[in-house]
Amino acid sequence: MSPFPDDWLPLEKPWITPEGRWESSVRFEPVSEWFSGHFEKTPLLPGVALLALASEMVKRQAIENGRVLEVFGFSRVRFKVLVLPGKELRISVAAMPSDPEAKLDFKITCQDELVVQGFLKARAGSACRSPTADPARGAEAA
Repeated sequence: MSPFPDDWLPLEKPWITPEGRWESSVRFEPVSEWFSGHFEKTPLLPGVALLALASEMVKRQAIENGRVLEVFGFSRVRFKVLVLPGKELRISVAAMPSDPEAKLDFKITCQDELVVQGFLKARAGSACRSPTADPARGAEAA
C-alpha cells in the first residue's frame, strides 16, 4: 500500500532515477471520477489531472526529503496525446534543488510516448499558508 493513499492521484511510491529525477507511475481505471463527464461516449483524462500529477510528485518529493513545497505555476506546457481509461502513465520530474524556489522540468509518458511536458515552478511553502496572506507585507491582506 502506498504511503500516500489518494483516490484522485493514486501514484505509486516515487523512485529516483540514476539521473536524479523523481518518477512514479499511475493507472486511472474507467471508474475514476476524473472521467465523470469528460466525456460520456469517449472518456478522456483531463489536462488538469495531468498537471495535478506533476504537482503531486513535487509535493511527495518534498515530504520524502523532510520539506514542504508548493507548486505555484506552470510554463511551456505542451499536451501531445490523449489519455484513455486504463492506460499506465509514467510521471518524471526534475529533483528540487536546495534553493527555496526553482523551475523544474516534467514529463508524462504512456508506453514511452510523450503525453505532456513542460515546467513547473515550486517554492518552499508552509503547511498552513493563508490564502489571503500578502508575502510582501507579511500580514493578512485587507
